Amino acid sequence: MSDYNATIGEPGARTPREVPSLLVPWLLLIGGASIYGSFFSASKFAADGGVPFMAFTFWQSAIGGAVLLVIAALTGNLPRMRRDHLMSYAVTSLLGVVLSVIVLAFVASKLQAGVITLAITLTPGMTYLFAVLARVDRWRMLSLLGLALGLAGIALLVIPRGGLPSGDSALWVILLIVVPVCFAANNVFVAVVRPPEATSIMRATGLVVGAAMISFVLMMATDGFFAFWDVPGMGFWGVVWAGGINSITFFCMFEIIRRAGPVFFAQYNYVIVIAGLVWSQLIFNESLGTWFWLAFAAMLAGLYFANLGAKRGMQEAAAE
Repeated sequence: MSDYNATIGEPGARTPREVPSLLVPWLLLIGGASIYGSFFSASKFAADGGVPFMAFTFWQSAIGGAVLLVIAALTGNLPRMRRDHLMSYAVTSLLGVVLSVIVLAFVASKLQAGVITLAITLTPGMTYLFAVLARVDRWRMLSLLGLALGLAGIALLVIPRGGLPSGDSALWVILLIVVPVCFAANNVFVAVVRPPEATSIMRATGLVVGAAMISFVLMMATDGFFAFWDVPGMGFWGVVWAGGINSITFFCMFEIIRRAGPVFFAQYNYVIVIAGLVWSQLIFNESLGTWFWLAFAAMLAGLYFANLGAKRGMQEAAAE
């Protein structure tokens, strides 16, 4: 009885916080990540169609930004132009789109879509590592084990060359690690730096429009103006497809992180990997060797332990 009174009966007593409902975050995570899983196939279509990687980065951002601007205008959520908001848009644009998509588009013609998808499994472990460094999480053995297994999966692809298609492929896989590092840094930045009165639509719109502005300058400096609508067949649709994905996935990112935090959002990558492999098999019917599937098993195990670590972290935060 004394414990009961100390918990809820006495004035000023400390009450444990309730663990928030994760129904909406899970729905956004599964739906958004299933759609984003097709991004790797879309980028491969664009690369195979002859779209330069810098032009692809610009046009998929411009299309996604246009869609989000319309939604933001209709809902009264246009991005704010204050200094702290603009800084947030710039950083998330660079990490969430410009740097990561440039790398993805660059390696798209050099690696199988399934291999590109698999590299994204490192994002939860990297997110956890950056969250600890930013002091928004603490050291936890389950999460460290998840990160170690993810790195082991990459090693299984690179060291025995994991059934990769060419002699240079191991180098492209190593370069590909830039993508989960950028995604992870972006996840933690979004959670830590929250401009006041910024909704998820505002932040997603600012991010994608900002990415379009930055990548437009880069495109003009490298390739000049590239009219993607002149690209025949699926190269054209790959760009449009990727732009539509952008308008969905970044809204989901901001809303999930707002509701459940960056470590929970990092599980987005669990669904992305499954969905990405399904998309690549359905579309390209890729032949993936034994080493690939061993790497896949190791990285799935890593995601499992990263998931357990994320749940443990949320329970600890709720109990404080």
